[in-house]
Amino acid sequence: MRAFICLCTVLIFSCSSQQSDEWTGPQLIQKSIQFHDPAGNWAEFKGTLEIEDSLPADRPSRKYAVSFDNELSKVIYRKDDLHFIIWNDSVQVFEGEIAHDRAIMLRNYYSYLWGLPMKLQDPNTIIEKEIKTEVLNGVYYWVVRVPYEKDVWYFYLDKESFEMKAYKFYQDEAAQKGEIIYLDGLLEVSDMKIPKERTWYRTEKDEFLGTDILMKASEGA
Repeated sequence: MRAFICLCTVLIFSCSSQQSDEWTGPQLIQKSIQFHDPAGNWAEFKGTLEIEDSLPADRPSRKYAVSFDNELSKVIYRKDDLHFIIWNDSVQVFEGEIAHDRAIMLRNYYSYLWGLPMKLQDPNTIIEKEIKTEVLNGVYYWVVRVPYEKDVWYFYLDKESFEMKAYKFYQDEAAQKGEIIYLDGLLEVSDMKIPKERTWYRTEKDEFLGTDILMKASEGA
């Protein structure tokens, strides 16, 4: 009987290992999207994220709100005395001043980072098939590599739930120059699970850059 139990244990472990070896990068990203956005609501999400920055001691923290209407490709940004709207690539400033290119950059920044991992479904995104396992703060994660034209991204997924737990990007991969962002907690809105806190560090040296805290998320622009 004992030998039979041991044999079953070996077989179960072998099957599990084989299943793990068969994962590809695109499959893992789809699993992560199913965790964060099971109903596929990001593409038509209309709502507001209220965010607060916790920055290094020598810099003041900031509060701002970003409203999305993804169906219409519209983003509204509000912070202190700055208020503008981007609709496709048109920018209208209601309060304060901002250059057109800077407004577009902010739109792309917030849409991408707060829309992960769903934004990895965007056209022309290359998700490499080969995956690896890496230890981060003592925990093993699946790691998926996504190269872009100007930088390379790595996404760290929980090995059981496929929740996205961290990501990093290299502006210069050979020199390991870039940033790593640790994710903590989840806030639910429109049946999506959005990471609540994102803490940023440099990759080439141990330097804290700041923490973005999602204070509130609500549906409707």
